[in-house]
Amino acid sequence: MIKLPALLLAILLSAGAWAQDMSMQGITKTINADDATVVSGVLRTQVLRDTLVQNPETGQMERQPVITGFLDVRVEDLGDDPEEALSRAKAGYRAKARRVSASDEMTYGDYYSSVAYYLYTFNYPSIDKHGNRIILSSLMAFPYFTQSNWNDGYRFNNVIIGCHCTITSNKECPSDYPNGGFFRSDVNMMQYYASWGKGAYRKERDDPAYYNILIMPDYEGYGVTKTRPHPYLYQELTARQVIDGVRYGLALFRAGKFTQKDKYSQQWAMQYPHCMRYGKFIPIGASQGGSVAMAVHRYIEQNGLESEMPLAGSICCDGPYDPVATLKYYMKEDKAANHNAGELTMPVAIALILKGMLDTNPLMMGHKREDYFTEDFLSTNILQIIEDKQDPSKEMTTDDIKDHLVKLYKKGKGENKEYYRELLTEEGRANMKKVLTDTAYNYFVKLAKDSIPAYAPKGRGLMEDLHRALESNNLTKRWQPQKPICLFHSTKDTVVPYVNFESAKAAFSKVTTLYLDDTDKKDHIKACTNFMFAALSASPDIKFIRTLFGWGEDEDRYTPYK
Repeated sequence: MIKLPALLLAILLSAGAWAQDMSMQGITKTINADDATVVSGVLRTQVLRDTLVQNPETGQMERQPVITGFLDVRVEDLGDDPEEALSRAKAGYRAKARRVSASDEMTYGDYYSSVAYYLYTFNYPSIDKHGNRIILSSLMAFPYFTQSNWNDGYRFNNVIIGCHCTITSNKECPSDYPNGGFFRSDVNMMQYYASWGKGAYRKERDDPAYYNILIMPDYEGYGVTKTRPHPYLYQELTARQVIDGVRYGLALFRAGKFTQKDKYSQQWAMQYPHCMRYGKFIPIGASQGGSVAMAVHRYIEQNGLESEMPLAGSICCDGPYDPVATLKYYMKEDKAANHNAGELTMPVAIALILKGMLDTNPLMMGHKREDYFTEDFLSTNILQIIEDKQDPSKEMTTDDIKDHLVKLYKKGKGENKEYYRELLTEEGRANMKKVLTDTAYNYFVKLAKDSIPAYAPKGRGLMEDLHRALESNNLTKRWQPQKPICLFHSTKDTVVPYVNFESAKAAFSKVTTLYLDDTDKKDHIKACTNFMFAALSASPDIKFIRTLFGWGEDEDRYTPYK
């Protein structure tokens, strides 16, 4: 392993400095759109079908349009008239499906939303952990407007900085989404910020939750960098890379690179920022994306980017803002959330956390995975599965990994069917005592009992270095946000526990405006789904956006935390 010079380590550790609070070079230089490349694009509309849904307030069954799919037209097939190209595509879809045409009224059969939006992918330059130039990839979406729409007062409202959740397969990354991404993923749900609404009905033109420009970069290790390690929870670097994606995406937008065959959209895009109604920037994310959204908020404010990226505030759902507090929680019992002390609900989480630190943090370069993980845990191949994300024949989603662990519990290893019974449970959970080496486990036991200070471990060592590496990515320390933060968190989350919400609330409530929602009672994945999905009402993410702009009726908004 490469060892850092003693002087550099001394600098990193001195005077309370932290290994990953480094100053990133080059952030203020002028962005040149020619340094980025548009890869592909489609003009998309929604395929809808009516269904009956029970209204929870009245108990009555009501007809509700639901999205059953999407109709995409490649930008190179649009010709000079996008409207005509869409009409031809719709006719072809109807003929193929042999369904009733119901474009203008809600009758049985598939029909189409009356709105459309662009989905593009692009590549852009940024930096890696060493400060070297790297090419990353991103998804971008924005509404499609006709001349009559523009004359009627429709505009691009804001810029949404989409921060995707934890993924373990490349097929889940944002830039791969137009190729057939997961329908109920955060990438899918965020595209609606760039649309005219979810379903058959247009939202009001000044609704700040819609008609937006969405830029959603792949994190390093996905998309065009899928062969590289993903720097999981390296907050400063990931925030920088995401912000570079936003800057280059807007540079391409301004230059008309996305809209060359659409004369109206190109004309309006090249007027940026004067083509914007509000023109604010809103980082949004859930799970890992929640912490990245907060890190992007911090990076913008700490690096003087507010004039270029005027923030409305950030919106963060069930994010690991305080990694040390998260690991302390794993060691404790939480009866209210049905969490047993030392139990890992999602074992891949601790694998990602420690692997991320080993791969990227300067303090961890002298250590290896065997220092922290037991031979039994490594024999599950969970770290190899994470590294296989670039191979379509081997990559697994987090759900796939859970199923893999369930199978191991059942079949064991070799002739020993009971081999993994002490490590794993039949639900795919894991026992931290069997996951971690004795040295690592005993350190976390002491940390959970507060025998070791959570904030400032003393000296160097195997666990002290890990502790400092984790704490260097604590977003609730060494920062006083100026713009509002919206926090959504389930009190029953056992993967990214509620203590993260409590840490952020305690740290920020006296220095900025907070809007809080901790009413959800589901575990992590379901809670993150609930954050972005509601069948008959505005989902929390939409309500938070409207709250930041004071838009809508009182029931559409949150009140400030006092």
